[in-house]
Amino acid sequence: MGEAGNEETAEFRTVDAPTQQLPALIPAMGHAPPNGAAPEPGLTRRWRWTLIALAAAALASVPVALFATSDGSTDPRGRTPPLRWPPAAAAVSEAPSPTPSPPEYEEPVAPPPPPAPPAAQPPPPVASTPSPTAPPVASYEAEAPGNRLRGRAAARELAGASGGSLVGWVGGDRDNTLTFNGVTVATAGRHEVTIYYVTGERRTATVEVNGRFAQIVDFPSSGGWDKVGSVKVTLTLRAGANAIEFGNRWGWAPDFDRLVLPG
Repeated sequence: MGEAGNEETAEFRTVDAPTQQLPALIPAMGHAPPNGAAPEPGLTRRWRWTLIALAAAALASVPVALFATSDGSTDPRGRTPPLRWPPAAAAVSEAPSPTPSPPEYEEPVAPPPPPAPPAAQPPPPVASTPSPTAPPVASYEAEAPGNRLRGRAAARELAGASGGSLVGWVGGDRDNTLTFNGVTVATAGRHEVTIYYVTGERRTATVEVNGRFAQIVDFPSSGGWDKVGSVKVTLTLRAGANAIEFGNRWGWAPDFDRLVLPG
């Protein structure tokens, strides 16, 4: 038998005596003659069944062979202890775990902050454009000493009027007129003239330029006899100084404050 170790080795434990005597019985059952002559046929047929019965009895008396590991892990009676399931807890705990242990906890790392937006660029400088200046104007007061008042036309004071005064009682007769002298323009032609006046009712007046009739102007109410209103007319003037006369032979004209022309 091999040396004791981890290999399992089968051992045959016992053999009964009837099996050891079986070879000696077989010649006797055949009654073979000692001189080597052929046995009688009748005796062979008679003992054949006897031989079979003895062989079966011998085999039945042979105990089952017992197998055990060579490390001697058998019970005192020579039998191998049966396997048990589940195995002992100690054996299970010594086996390596098939699942790796989880990694140690790591502190999460914060993502980097987003990049700062680019700084806003200042708008390009805007070229400064000077605001347009109003064209120079020429203003002519009705009560100015250079003008001519005829008939009943006369100056009167009014706080809201330019210069604090204006000229009234124009019209109602052909002789009650007001003439603005020295109205000067640089070029001959049609020029826009703004007439500032005062009236509490609708009135009309005739306009003559340099002694010639020009047109009839309608003056709506300015809002009262202490309120100044304005209307614009277009007159044909000559280059240099001009005389503009207002009157109304059929009715009263408004009171006149001043004339304004572009310079």
